[in-house]
Parts: sequence; structure tokens; C-alpha cells
Amino acid sequence: MTAQSNRAPAADNSLTPPMIAVALLFLALGVGAIFLLISQFTGTQAAAALDESFGTTALRFLNDFGIIIPLLLLGIGVALFRLGLNLMQRRFTAAAWGRQLLLWLSIASLVLALQELTRTGAAGDVLIGVDGGLVFLLAAGVCFAGFLWLGNNMHLYEGQETLGQTSSRSAWNLLLPTIILLVLVAARPLEATFIASLTDRRFASGREVNFVGFENYAQLLGVRVDAVECIRDEDGACTLNARGELEFARVRDVVGEDYLALRFRDFNSWTIGETQYVLSARDRDFLGAVSNTMQFTVISVTLELILGIFIAVVINSKFPGRGLMRAAMLVPWAIPTVVSARLWQIMLRDNQSGVINHFFTNAIPIFSESQAWLASPDLQLWGVILVDVWKTTPFMALILLAGLQVIPSDVYEAADVDGASKVRQFFSITLPLLRPAIAVALVFRTLDAVRAFDVFNVLLGRQKLSMASYNYETLVQSQQLGYASAIGVVIFIIILVFAITYVRVLGVEAD
Repeated sequence: MTAQSNRAPAADNSLTPPMIAVALLFLALGVGAIFLLISQFTGTQAAAALDESFGTTALRFLNDFGIIIPLLLLGIGVALFRLGLNLMQRRFTAAAWGRQLLLWLSIASLVLALQELTRTGAAGDVLIGVDGGLVFLLAAGVCFAGFLWLGNNMHLYEGQETLGQTSSRSAWNLLLPTIILLVLVAARPLEATFIASLTDRRFASGREVNFVGFENYAQLLGVRVDAVECIRDEDGACTLNARGELEFARVRDVVGEDYLALRFRDFNSWTIGETQYVLSARDRDFLGAVSNTMQFTVISVTLELILGIFIAVVINSKFPGRGLMRAAMLVPWAIPTVVSARLWQIMLRDNQSGVINHFFTNAIPIFSESQAWLASPDLQLWGVILVDVWKTTPFMALILLAGLQVIPSDVYEAADVDGASKVRQFFSITLPLLRPAIAVALVFRTLDAVRAFDVFNVLLGRQKLSMASYNYETLVQSQQLGYASAIGVVIFIIILVFAITYVRVLGVEAD
């Protein structure tokens, strides 16, 4: 299907001077964008040749211009150059895109002109940048004149624009402000974090910054598994220690020099037969933080999903006081995490003054003695999970309740007529129709759990770290800004993997 057009076909294939001028304008803009990118890199090389105190040319360029802006300049330059060539061939679709771009360029030039004319100096006085302001005003006038000319002379170009191409152009016209905003508030900060991760920059320090490439990531993600045979006696049999277990040599005494040179440390081990497999890491603390975070995320989100579905189904049914119950359900979620963590810290005290221990040793004598919930390594993570489940289950239930509200009641009425039990209706009707809401709830809760900081920091401090709290310790306590930036990038990638997995597995795109 093609868009309807009342324009008459062009009389010949010749190019008029205004058509050539518009095409040359886009060709010049494309060449200018690419030339600007090259000149900036050349200027960086010249500055690096004069002053080597800041590191290499690559680091200077990344620090000054980043990654996104150069890529955008390159892409925009190539696109504008191709658009100019298509305008030379009198293509109607190119003219339509050119008219839209000229409108945006005229608006951008006008904004820059106003900014230039109202620049504020260091002393606070308003400087009138006449030269720069006039240049941008002239550019805005030229672009707007081209916009008006193309609007009145579209009949000079050949071909037709399909309905899909028209819709695509309109969509880009509406999305462009959003894309610019996302680049400024999301992509640029992430880019700055990634660039910092390629350096040995120190936090709040004037020390010289050096470009280290991916050394921070190699240190952070460096893991290895080594097989260690048991220690054998003269007869070739494996020796046993005092506890009757197989005795193994230390992995650092068995493997090569690279193990010690790269500062690997053993993290965990498994014994299979007469061989012990040892997992080692260059950053054992980070690997422990990843393990703590993954256990916390999987267990807490699973429990919150199960409890959230149960609460949502109950609240969705009709009973007296349902409105009051819905409001009361949100109280734990409304309490700030730091406040709720402090309250639970008092309740989880390892003596009879703690409400939890008093309850489980006296009211319901499950334990014979008080438990050190926040001091015992085996119970610390469970204590944090308990606090998080209490606080965030209402949020999960609220999202699932919204999903239940949109399920039509006539589906259940038809199931009742067919004789389906409530359990069968739940698994055959409720869960399949609730899948999009479950996906949304899982994404939000998993993102929060993976970057959990406050609940770990308040309840456990430095005893057991999450990835976010380890990132904080690395940045603030150790002042390793470059290394902490690498940790932040890894956390972002893990969150992204979780989000994509949920969308793919639960089939949200198809819905």
C-alpha cells in the first residue's frame, strides 16, 4: 500500500539549483560531522603529545568525548551523506526525510543561537555572543528556508512513499525527543562508568590516572577450577586426616606459578572420588558477594512470588473488609527499608530480648535455645531474606492483584458450568492469564534484589556482602573508583540478563 499523493510527475530528470543546494547542504552536513570526529581525535593526539600526565591518547579521547557521541557523529554523518546522494537522484522518500530533518535542525540551531546570545560569564554578567549567535541564527534560517522550499516543491521528486515508510518517519519524529533524553540520563552515565572502569582512577584523589584496559574485569572475573589429587602414602593409597577424611595438598602448592602471580585464592572445593576440585578466584570477596546476592535473589523472589499470588487471590475475592485489608497490606512496603531493617535488627537479637527468639523458644518452642540470626554464618542470609520477604511481598501482591482484576469473570463462570474445580481453574485459567503480570512483578523484584544494598548494609555490615555493598566498600573504603566502576558494569549486565531471560521465558513479547 502506498501513501496517496496529488503531486504531478516531474517533467524531466534535470536538477534545479534549489534541489542541488538542498542536496549539497546534506552532503556538507554529513562530511562536516565526520570531519568533526576526525578533528577532535587529531586534537586529542596533539594534546597527548604535549602533555603525557593524563595517560594515553585513547583515554584522553574517551574521557573528553566518550563512546556514544563519536558513534552518533559517525552514524549521523554517514546517514546525512547518503541522504544527500539520494536527493541528488531526486528520490521522493529522501526529500520527505530531508524535510523532517531540516525542521529539527532549524529548531536545534535556534536553541543554540539563544544559548549563545545569553551566555553567562565567570563574573556572572551576561555576555552577548554576537558572532556565535549570528552563525546559529543564520543556520536556523537556512534550514527553515530549506524546510519550506521542500514542502512546496515535493512534486519535483520522483517515486512514491509507502504507508509503512510514512508511519516509520512519523514514529521517528515522535521518538526523537525520548531518544535524546534516554541518551542524556541513561546512556551517558553508563558510558562514563564503563570508561572509568578502564582506568585505575582513585576516588577523591588527584593521583595520575592511567589506562589499564580490561585489567579490572580480568581481576574481577578471573576464576579457575583445578583438580588436586589426594596425598598418597608409600603404598599408593590416599592418606586420611584426623577426621577420617581424604587429605589433599593445598592448591597453591600443586598448580603452576601463574596461580600465585595472578593472586588467585581458593573459594570453594568439591571432592569426587579421590580428586578434589578447587574453585579459585582473583577476587574472592566479589565471588562471595555474587554468591550471596544470587542466593538472596532466587530464594527471596521465589518466596515473594508464592506468597504474593496467595495474598492476591485472597484479596481479589469478595469478603467484608476487603478494602481495609488491601490498605493494610501495603504498610510493610510503605516503611523505608532502612527503618524496617533497624526494627528487624532489634527483633532478631540473639537473646530473649529479641521477639523472634522469644517467640520460637517460649510461645512456640521450636528451638531449645536462642538463635544468633545475624551473627551465625549459616543464619545470616536467612535473616536478611526474612526481612526482605516481609517488606516486599505486598508489592508483589499488588502487581499480581492488578493482573487478576483484568481477568474476565465469565471465564470462571464457564469453568464452573463445565464442572472444573477451583484448583483446576487456578492452574488452567488464573496462572496462564496472569503470566504478563507475573513477568512484570518478577522483573521489578529481581532488579531490586540483585542491587540490594541497604538491607545487607544495615543488618550485616561487612560480615556478609552483596554485590552492591561490595561495590560501596570498594569505592568508599578502598577508594578504587576504576575497580568499583567495573563492578557496577558487571551488576548492570547481570540485571540485563535477568530481564531478557524473564521476557523470553515467560513469552511477554508474544502477549
